Amino acid sequence: MVSLIAGCITNTHAEQEPINCALPHVDQRLSQCEIVRRASEFSSCLSAEDIREHSCLLMDADVSFCSATDSLPITAFFNENQRTLDCAGGSIDHGWGRVSLPQGAVTTQISRKPAVRLSNDRSLSDITVRNCTLRGTNHMGIEATRFFGGELGPDGEIGDDEPLPIGHQNLSFENLTIEDTITGIYLGSFSREVDINRVSIDNTQRIAIYSEAGSHDVRIRQSLISNNQSREAIAIDSTYDSEVSDTLFVNNREGGINVYQNCGELKGIVCPVIRSTPPNNNRIIGNRFVNTGVSGVQIASRQGRSHSFGWCATLNGLPGKFTDTSEGNVVSDNTFVCNEGTSLVIQDGPNQVVNNTIVARDHCIPFEVSTGGHGSSKRQLLDGLQLRGNHVDATRPPRLRNLSDKVTIEE
Repeated sequence: MVSLIAGCITNTHAEQEPINCALPHVDQRLSQCEIVRRASEFSSCLSAEDIREHSCLLMDADVSFCSATDSLPITAFFNENQRTLDCAGGSIDHGWGRVSLPQGAVTTQISRKPAVRLSNDRSLSDITVRNCTLRGTNHMGIEATRFFGGELGPDGEIGDDEPLPIGHQNLSFENLTIEDTITGIYLGSFSREVDINRVSIDNTQRIAIYSEAGSHDVRIRQSLISNNQSREAIAIDSTYDSEVSDTLFVNNREGGINVYQNCGELKGIVCPVIRSTPPNNNRIIGNRFVNTGVSGVQIASRQGRSHSFGWCATLNGLPGKFTDTSEGNVVSDNTFVCNEGTSLVIQDGPNQVVNNTIVARDHCIPFEVSTGGHGSSKRQLLDGLQLRGNHVDATRPPRLRNLSDKVTIEE
């Protein structure tokens, strides 16, 4: 069987039973921990002397580290509301560094434990993680996934007369450093009211921050994301009414921010959540993108993607090209500096791209407006797109393809 880890598919250990998506789900991951401790065991604060080998710390009470020098090999496991982890400047370190592994380490599903985990079989609220360095996990820095077994039905679809489910809500992740992980922060489906402030994420193998289907009111501010390796730094997947602002993106090889609507690409492999909320009305404001490889920002980044038989739920499993939808987004007052790739890629309308500064040298294209993998017959997808007041200093011209007569491009 396979499982979903931040947008990728990984093998699980053979003994795990397949999930029946029509039945209520019970989170069993705590049972995989060899050592389980309770936060309530520690009356004052938690130090490196208290926990010397990897333990799952059940957050049945608020807990703080004793000092900024403490480094503990724990997974903080939240399964109750109104809980706070304050590392007081200390670290959670699992030892999986960028140049070396823990002695005797073997990469298995059991070894893949995040630094912080929210139970995925219930919706939690008022969870705070602050003043921590989360380092060297063979998994995620923070795993806030949500499994809706039995609530969405086996096909993962929400009826037109059904309200959207409630995922984890009122989450606060602040003053964090996350480094040397597979994924930095994963926000599960229908998360809402999430603040990610003053967070530095460096050297993730996959995605720095992934925001899943139906999430909204996600705010990423005053942060630094660098050296992300094999996918875009931030994935805004069917997430709406959210914001990325005052954040610096540096040396992210596969791009900075992708805004898109996943077409249910894992149907038949994991329990699906068919995307019913397009990534509309997001704001990308006042950020800096430096050497972001493929692109700084892409709006409707999966426009016209070709899918083979059985892969895309939105296409009912039939082969064809998917039409991405990303409307009402604002990209403004950002600075892009690049020497390769494309600073901005806009593939849907109506959206606004205003008052940005683009410095594109060498092989970098300052911006692209196109219908992606679609041809000119889909030019109406760009209707209402506006690019105004942008300052462009570029060696190469922009790439403009299949523009409709309702696209506005002004200096």
